[in-house]
Amino acid sequence: MPKTAKLFILLIILAAIFSYLNSLNNEFIWDDEDFVLKNSTIKDWHKWPHVFTENMIHGARKGSNFYRPAQSLTHGVDYILWKDKPAGHHVTNIIFHILASITAYLLLRKIFSNNLSFLAALFFAVHPVQTEVVTYISGRSDSMAAFFMMLALLLFERNIILASLSFVLAVLSKESAMIMPFLLIIYLLFKDGTVKQQMKPTRAKARGSLGGIPSPDCNLGECIKKIAPFIAILLIYGALRLTVLNFSKTVGENLPQPFFYVPLYIRLLTFLKALPAYFSILAWPFGLHMERQMSLARSIFEPQVFSGLLLLLCLFFIACKLKRFDKAMLFSVCWFFIAIFPNSNIIPINALIYEHWLYLPSLGFFITIAWLLEKLLKRGNIFKCATVLIAIAIALFYIWRTHERNREWRDHISFYESTIRHVPDSGRLHNNLAMAYSDKGRIEDAVMEYEKAISLGDYYPQIHFNLSNIYIGRGDYEKAVKELIRSIEIDNNFLYSHESLSVLYFNQGKFREAGSEAELILKFEPDNKVAGEILRKLSEKGIFYYRP
Repeated sequence: MPKTAKLFILLIILAAIFSYLNSLNNEFIWDDEDFVLKNSTIKDWHKWPHVFTENMIHGARKGSNFYRPAQSLTHGVDYILWKDKPAGHHVTNIIFHILASITAYLLLRKIFSNNLSFLAALFFAVHPVQTEVVTYISGRSDSMAAFFMMLALLLFERNIILASLSFVLAVLSKESAMIMPFLLIIYLLFKDGTVKQQMKPTRAKARGSLGGIPSPDCNLGECIKKIAPFIAILLIYGALRLTVLNFSKTVGENLPQPFFYVPLYIRLLTFLKALPAYFSILAWPFGLHMERQMSLARSIFEPQVFSGLLLLLCLFFIACKLKRFDKAMLFSVCWFFIAIFPNSNIIPINALIYEHWLYLPSLGFFITIAWLLEKLLKRGNIFKCATVLIAIAIALFYIWRTHERNREWRDHISFYESTIRHVPDSGRLHNNLAMAYSDKGRIEDAVMEYEKAISLGDYYPQIHFNLSNIYIGRGDYEKAVKELIRSIEIDNNFLYSHESLSVLYFNQGKFREAGSEAELILKFEPDNKVAGEILRKLSEKGIFYYRP
């Protein structure tokens, strides 16, 4: 490897470390509780085989259709090493992000110039939109999947077995990695060794050929034959996820559901509506937050939908026009839209827009920025100096914004307060902020936030369960029971409420009710200690027969 390449890799590593250094002392936030802190499966290495047969948060006694055993295993290793100290978990996130950034650089070097590849990978490493993946401990699935996908592309021509194994690790990190074979196709179509930038076509070539630009290594048919092993993995994984590894029935009805009920054309229009938002986030990374909301689009003539359509058409028109001279733009556009496809809702999913969905697609955006800078770099010494300064300024701007964003993730209160400023009508955000207030002893503030959450939509059993804990702490058991019953009405499978209700009934002398709750719990969790203890005590009183 040339010395310049080694230097560029070192700069990418240092830039990424510096960008996320102030995240190391950040707390566990949001889903970190279910993915790590309350997940009994990842905490006990004897249970690790279960990550291959259960949904990702089964160990936290919750339902989900996420199946990401590779990510779960990394959380398990982190927990063995660091327990509940978040710094070590953050280090793992940063490492995977650095690996993804370096792999992106090495991959792009096979298609583009060294300078373009470095700038694109550098911007990818430090852009603040990546904080939702890197700073958020549970968000590492995106960086893991991206790393293993790009590693598979790198290994493809050297060792098909290792490349296939890397692809398997990618899909076991996140479901969206299924698009890797399609990224491999464009990689093979565009790769031709060292690209000769800005060379004009000659007329001496045969009709239809492009002078100055070597032909791709293979045509589309040959590319498909080469990727047959990956297609086989894709089909096997897809079949398993639709059958024995389909956990959709464990998802509570009150939680967001995939948009299967929405017609395809509405989903397509909504994706077009999201495009301007995605590109504005990348171009001007202010106002970043975790709870982006978007309504379904109904007409192509809605301003944001129509602007998304124009943006899409313009990107492909410009990219195709430039193809004869430079294929960077076309590659970047193809990369972006293939990488964003799993989250486009063309295949229904349970949300419309998230910032972390830009993690891998954003590389296409950064290729375009790097390409523009490289054009300036070749226009003489004056432009060369200006270009270097511009590149440094962009990188420093991204690093500064990443530092600022990391501070918003510092703890629960700062995170939820900053997010609610952007989305004041989110019930679950008010619930989570209330929990943060309660943990800090701000009980009255917590009650106000819980009540605000319920007023915005009484969909979540957790809110009433959390309120019941406050009433239990105050000794107001009547209100606590009322809240627990309401929680169960919303979701009868929410076992935490059944546990609390069983204990309250037992303490109040309502032994029949306590036993009924305990028996219901054991139907779902035969080894539940709380329910088992309740039935044991009841059997001692001769009220219920205790079944160990």
